[in-house]
This record gives sequence, C-alpha cells and structure tokens, in this order.
Amino acid sequence: MKMNRFNWSGLLLLTVILFSACRAETDTAVISERESLYGFDETVEVIRQNALDAGWTVPIVHNMQMNLQNAGVAILPAKIIELCNAGHAAELLQTDRTKFNLAVLPCRVAVYQKEDGKTYVSWKDYAHFSQLEHTISQPAFRLIQADMEEIISPVIN
Repeated sequence: MKMNRFNWSGLLLLTVILFSACRAETDTAVISERESLYGFDETVEVIRQNALDAGWTVPIVHNMQMNLQNAGVAILPAKIIELCNAGHAAELLQTDRTKFNLAVLPCRVAVYQKEDGKTYVSWKDYAHFSQLEHTISQPAFRLIQADMEEIISPVIN
C-alpha cells in the first residue's frame, strides 16, 4: 500500500515539475509575459488599436521611460497601456460588495524592451486573479480575461 501512495506522489511531483518547466520563466500566478512579434512602438499601437476595435477605451498610455528619465533614472523603452471597458467596470462597481475591485481597474498591459533588444508584453490574468482573491466577481473577470486575450494575442508569440 505504501508503494502505491509513493508512486502516485511521485507521478504528481513529476507532473508539477513538467508543467512548471513548460511555462515561461517570468510567468507568475497572475502575471504573464511574452515576447512581441513587433518592435516597441508598433506593439504599443497594435494593442491600442485592438482595444479600440474590441470596444474598449484607452484612457492613457504611461511613458515610463520618460517619467523615470525626468526623475534622473535611465531605463529602456517602457509603456503601460491602461484599458477600460465601461460595461465590465460597471458590473464590477455596481454594488458595495464588489466595489473593492476598483483597485485593479483600469486593466493594464505593459510593453517594454529588455537588454536583449526584444520587445515584451506583460499583463494580469484576471480570471486567475479572481480565483485567488475571491469569487464574487469571477464571471466579470472571466469576460475581461477573454477580451484581454483578444486584444493581446495578435502581438505575442
């Protein structure tokens, strides 16, 4: 009987190791990073246009390179694109029970260059986030995640 439990435990451990090895090194529980198919400026523009085409607004694009340069810090190109979908936001903010979600709105996508000269995109997995934090707003966050994947997937490997 002990040998049988050991075999199952070993199989489970091997599965976890293999799954972990298949994920990108920089993925966390709720943040993913992928290399862009495009250069920096084009990646920002494609994501911005994809968001608009999907019915989202882009309230602001933060130029982190310029912001930090103004503070005397030099970094490679980096921008944070804020995305807003009024319908999704309204659903998350309609009741006092779900208003705490305001802390993660608007949705953000980061585009940046690394020292290897390549452009990368990172974003939050909102569906997974809602499972870790709470389940109250899970349906809304699943819709947000589906939209985010539609907006981002054309630019990543």
